[in-house]
Amino acid sequence: MTMSNATELTADHHARLAELGLRVDHLDEAIWAGVDARLSAPPLGPTNGAGLLDWVHRVGRLREVLVAEGWTKVDKWNAGLVQHPSKPVVLGTLQGNRSTGNPHAPLRSDYAKGPAIAAMMRGNDHDQLSLFDSFHAHEWKLWFLVTYVVQEDERTTVLREVSQPEPTPQGQVVDRWAHRITLPPLEFGPLPPMRTAHEVDVPVRVRE
Repeated sequence: MTMSNATELTADHHARLAELGLRVDHLDEAIWAGVDARLSAPPLGPTNGAGLLDWVHRVGRLREVLVAEGWTKVDKWNAGLVQHPSKPVVLGTLQGNRSTGNPHAPLRSDYAKGPAIAAMMRGNDHDQLSLFDSFHAHEWKLWFLVTYVVQEDERTTVLREVSQPEPTPQGQVVDRWAHRITLPPLEFGPLPPMRTAHEVDVPVRVRE
């Protein structure tokens, strides 16, 4: 398996990720774990099986590499998040659309979000002057590693970005963004065909 960026990342990419305490290799390891897991989906398994495997392994690997650097996993609402050790940054994963990674195209989540994610987005002020100016001790800034898998023949490309949504009501897709760090596509190949049409949406309920 080979893995490469479609174009080189710029100093601005690295600087903006570093402000969140991230490096591109953190993201790449998680993305590859998801792609690799898709390959293990049985051909006659459920149609959303490949997406479920991708999500489970992408979340798991992302948390493994970040927890090793001092982050803390967050399972309060079973949302598969990880929290920065000193900044109000909480990172999750999200499936986007074909606009993922394109700063000039309208990014939206593939599924409407439930009450837990809606509640966590309340601290994501869209008018903040910088990433953390409006932080209060009880508020997290929820960011997502947003990905979208595209396969053409044996070539697999993952569109990707790290983005902070604006507060979004429960039951709506996420289509308004306070910040987007769009990244070059990550290309894999050659790989056997895999299912890419649907990723699972994992419902998350806020505990009373």
